[in-house]
Amino acid sequence: MKEKSKMIVLPCDCKCCMLVIEKTVWEDNDVSYNISIQDSRYDHNYNTVWGRIKRAVKILFGKPIYYNDLHLEGEEKFHKLVGDMEELERLEYAGGEGQ
Repeated sequence: MKEKSKMIVLPCDCKCCMLVIEKTVWEDNDVSYNISIQDSRYDHNYNTVWGRIKRAVKILFGKPIYYNDLHLEGEEKFHKLVGDMEELERLEYAGGEGQ
């Protein structure tokens, strides 16, 4: 079955992990979202030969590099997540207690 995918990536400030959100639309119009926090970037020096060897060893003997922390089927749950995130963005401290 054919598919079309798009991904957004948000690295954390210290570059040790990243938030990855991927949307996949299948030819039968099924939609799925894969949301993961990838934390397999232990070493920032991958450009040297030693860095590449360390990365290869971690891939071979370490934990899996890619996994989904959250998998959503369909669009409703994802749209709710986006709406909740937008609501969080609007949250301000206006003094007082509670919401």
